[in-house]
Amino acid sequence: MDMAIQQALKNNFDIQISRADAKQAEVNNTAGNAGMSPNINATGGVTAGTQNVRIDFIDGRTQRVDNAASLNYNGAINLNWTLFDGGRMFLRKKQLNVLEDAGEARLKEQVQSVVSQVIQTYAMAVLQQQQGIAIDTGLLLAKTRMDLSKLKFETGSSAKVDYLQARVDYNARQSDSLQQQAALIASLASLNALMGEDADRPYSVQNELELDTELLPEHKELLEQLNPALSIAKFNAEASLLNAKIAKTAFMPTLALNGAYGYNNTQSQSGFTTFNQSYGPNGGLTLSLPLFRGGNIRREARIASLQATQFKLLYDKQSVELGKEYRIAWHNYKVAVSAYKLEQQNIEYAKENLFIQKERFKVGITNTLETREAENSYVQALVRYYTAAYNLKVNETKVLELEGALVK
Repeated sequence: MDMAIQQALKNNFDIQISRADAKQAEVNNTAGNAGMSPNINATGGVTAGTQNVRIDFIDGRTQRVDNAASLNYNGAINLNWTLFDGGRMFLRKKQLNVLEDAGEARLKEQVQSVVSQVIQTYAMAVLQQQQGIAIDTGLLLAKTRMDLSKLKFETGSSAKVDYLQARVDYNARQSDSLQQQAALIASLASLNALMGEDADRPYSVQNELELDTELLPEHKELLEQLNPALSIAKFNAEASLLNAKIAKTAFMPTLALNGAYGYNNTQSQSGFTTFNQSYGPNGGLTLSLPLFRGGNIRREARIASLQATQFKLLYDKQSVELGKEYRIAWHNYKVAVSAYKLEQQNIEYAKENLFIQKERFKVGITNTLETREAENSYVQALVRYYTAAYNLKVNETKVLELEGALVK
């Protein structure tokens, strides 16, 4: 099972997608994305052209130039840096931190979910394989009884109906065995899909499940810290609250530093100047204050505040749901442990009963129907035992998934 889990952690598509989402949140969490860093841009250009020019001066002179060439070079480095925006940039950085944490929580939740699915699917494959063993055991017992009934019939110590009934039981067990093989193949195909493998890839599972019958419940306060789904709801509530605070900063003024260093060179074969060059720095401060935007600032702030309240309620609801789910899962786990231990005892009783009935049948003390009933009871006891082990593994997995303990 460990190999199946490791393969799923490596190749499962849902985990890879969630990992990419978490990486995006990490890459987005920068001071520049929060608006704390200045923006610096460089621009430059060249303009060339020719014109037919005629200029009449006030003193009566006339200048006429055909195909007068002109050339202009220009370049600049521009700086724009927001110095104050009502605290928006700092709130945005906190929000990016929370969103990164939420991305990690979502990845952990996806990992826990996939591992849970792998364990349960693997357990189902083991159950199908074990039920196949139980059916094959019944098949062997039916064949032994059929051969013995045939021998008794041929020697005249038993009626033919006993042999015919044994033959019918044997054929029924063969049919069950074929159906069970198909169910096992389907379970292995589902397991391969979770591991990101081809559905036709051959794969073998263990004969027995590793079971833990000694789990202890977690305290509610600790459970809230461990469950990734509840962590996601908490981070969403925090991010929404920060978004409400960000919306309120739109009422505040904005102060920005602007600066540039420019260069300009113009050459022309006509006009008043044939050469003009300028370069140097310039800078200043820009203050902007929103006075009226149709009430949209207040509306957006109100909407953001309502959304924050909504996400807080969703977190509280998730917390209550988690407590309910964990209580149910823990109760089901305890019931599954008890049922598993009970079926362990039943196996021994059914096995002993079958042995006695077989010996009685050999010496003719009991009949075919009683022996058949003992065989069916033993096979059913095996199926119940294997099913109880599967149910225990499923409920154990659900408890650990809610605790966020499937993968540390």
